[in-house]
Amino acid sequence: MMTKEHTVVPRSYEDGAAREWLVSNGLGGYASATAVGSNTRSYHGLLVAALKPPTNRWLLLSALDEEVGGVSLANHQYPGVIHPQGFLHLREFRIDPLPKFIYSLGTARIEKTVFMINGENTTIIGYSISNGHGLMRMYPLVHSRSFHAASDLPQIRQEPQSRGTRLKSSCNLVLISDKARYIPHETVYYNFEYEEERRRGLAWRENLLCPGSFELELSGDANFAIVASTWRSAMPDVDEEVEKEMARLRALKSPVQRLAQAADSFLVQRDGKKSIIAGYHWFDDWGRDAMISLPGLLLCSQRFEDAAAVLRSFACSMKDGVLPNDLGAMSYNTADASLWFIQAVCAHYDRSHDISLVRLLWPKLQEVLRRNSSAGEGFGMDKDGLIRSGPALTWMDARVSGRPVTSRAGKCCEINALWYFGLKKMEALAGALGEPWECELARDVKQSYQRFWNSETGCLFDVIDPEDASIRPNQIIAAAVPDLLPMIKRKSILEVVTRDLLTPFGLRTLSPRDPRYIGRYEGGPCQRDAAYHQGTVWPWLMGPYVDALLSVNDHSNESRRLARLHLQPLLELEEGGINTIPEVFDGDLPHRPGGCISQAWSVAEVLRAWAKAA
Repeated sequence: MMTKEHTVVPRSYEDGAAREWLVSNGLGGYASATAVGSNTRSYHGLLVAALKPPTNRWLLLSALDEEVGGVSLANHQYPGVIHPQGFLHLREFRIDPLPKFIYSLGTARIEKTVFMINGENTTIIGYSISNGHGLMRMYPLVHSRSFHAASDLPQIRQEPQSRGTRLKSSCNLVLISDKARYIPHETVYYNFEYEEERRRGLAWRENLLCPGSFELELSGDANFAIVASTWRSAMPDVDEEVEKEMARLRALKSPVQRLAQAADSFLVQRDGKKSIIAGYHWFDDWGRDAMISLPGLLLCSQRFEDAAAVLRSFACSMKDGVLPNDLGAMSYNTADASLWFIQAVCAHYDRSHDISLVRLLWPKLQEVLRRNSSAGEGFGMDKDGLIRSGPALTWMDARVSGRPVTSRAGKCCEINALWYFGLKKMEALAGALGEPWECELARDVKQSYQRFWNSETGCLFDVIDPEDASIRPNQIIAAAVPDLLPMIKRKSILEVVTRDLLTPFGLRTLSPRDPRYIGRYEGGPCQRDAAYHQGTVWPWLMGPYVDALLSVNDHSNESRRLARLHLQPLLELEEGGINTIPEVFDGDLPHRPGGCISQAWSVAEVLRAWAKAA
């Protein structure tokens, strides 16, 4: 694989199929496939529409197979074979800033560009042909299903119309072209295989309907487009929409410009408000993830209004001082999302100096304080000032057969570090607002927090009451809090985390020296969930790691240089999603990427840390 900036030149089908691209529409919908144009996931498709943004996502247009002069440019995996083999004619795939496939057939050059209209469930596939001759056909392959799993074809009824067709099922799909004629001839193609789903132990075979074909006779140069939409019945002005989207994308700013589009993709609409989804392809908006992601995605690029809108949105969904764990499901099984909310509000004020937002959200912040200061369902403050939480209420919440893999029931080191830091932050906000504030609780929490120190390991217990001496990355959050622990202990934590947990792509969730360590994130759902927080590497943890590294070294030039050196591998990935950062990596070499190809807090924390180390 040769990659220069945003360009990929595959050496083989496998080489190109290992790289994935995605464009979004600001609703949670997207178009996504591999760099050779094949679909290796049930989540891949040219139109995945968010019917109730950002959720209820449906796969409608799976692929659009081109054929020029009888030569196919498509690629599909069927049992035992890749057919056709259009990758042989693919010269390069690039994002500049729109995804573009460039093919050559003899002296002909075919460019295919894919993008979505922002704010619509509409995908435009544009073609630019140079020196083309003969008949060009485009065969749409469609389905109508939840994007979560390959499944049987439903009944799809076709209503051909001028230069296209309307396909009616549980969700309607309109396919139209500006210049190509449409000829209906329904054919079902069988046994498409999605290799990534096979590896993940999920449904990985299905059939697709080809309702007909678009056709255009080529005699030299040509430009035309095909539109897939849930609602449009007429062609938009394609050139205008291209320019509009190009201008929007090029105006995006980011501490690392190649991640600007990825950062933008997570900001979505929900019920007329703004939210942040946790990752593509399959996550929706999660409270904890959104609050951790907000500074890196929005504040670092000075999108203060968008950040404020997200904070207001989640504040409205707060229930008795608890932020929802999953906003779509309105589930509140989290002990730390509200503590991250405090951090996000304070980060917004630190960057924007918008005291009016702080004043608006102050009652919600006080709700968080009251809820955590008293015992309640799932979690609450003990008599020593520390917060005790039940099993699987932290970010390490994976379960197998209903049982927590990493229970962490008790007093967790990062939750109580966030609790102390949140109290200190709220004290500062109270001063800015002229509100009264009592400082005793923070002092009590700090005094009690010293019990987390484990002199045998030279770092923190992951949990106390009862004690859990597992060496995990959660303690790095405490090491970054300036005055919670003595400097010598903070430095010791950093040393232990660096020795046992640091990899080029993030921090392991458990020391490899622990007998429970699992170095591969692979297999079916149960096998993957068992490894999720038992050694698997998480890139988002590089944010707290850099915070601690800089803090204990007084933000020296050398510590900034070292921080950027640690972040660099995540900015030069040659596998997985293009111009983004995935959810996880294997704990063991060669640290293969896994999980979501594009994860909000992975992108966000790398951006925030990179900017902080500048």
